[in-house]
Amino acid sequence: MLETERLIIRLGKKEDVLKLLEIRNSSFVMKYNPMKIVNEEALLKEISHEFVLERKNDHKIIGCIGVQNDYLRYGVESKCISYYLDEKETKKGYMSEALREVLSYLFDEGAEVVCARVFVGNEASVSLLKKLGFHQEGILRHAVKSHDGIIYDDQLFSLLKQEWNK
Repeated sequence: MLETERLIIRLGKKEDVLKLLEIRNSSFVMKYNPMKIVNEEALLKEISHEFVLERKNDHKIIGCIGVQNDYLRYGVESKCISYYLDEKETKKGYMSEALREVLSYLFDEGAEVVCARVFVGNEASVSLLKKLGFHQEGILRHAVKSHDGIIYDDQLFSLLKQEWNK
């Protein structure tokens, strides 16, 4: 479990599923994420190895951060992050706060680089990653088909451990 000033960041559990289902399957979250609509059982499997964001003051579940192995790099300790937040909780600094803590954790645990992929057009995520010190590596054209059949170009971002430590 990780903590920030306003958040508890922990692995997801069964009790979180109903609270997260509406957020995870919302049109707001699905717009810029290459995910399919999920049911309770699928979401439980998904969040059991993801970080759930819980507000300290009222214990409301507001979002999730996923961490996977980065399959674009070879022989380097590299992780890839993904994230989503309840639309009502955007623009309040929660994701920035949570990602700072998760990035520190990942680098402390041995990651040499952390990457993220963002659909072209998702300016909020681009801004967030740049604010955290990520650098854009390039764009994969015609890279990802969304759940509703739209094909997006995908922007690749990375942050090296030595950049984070500065």
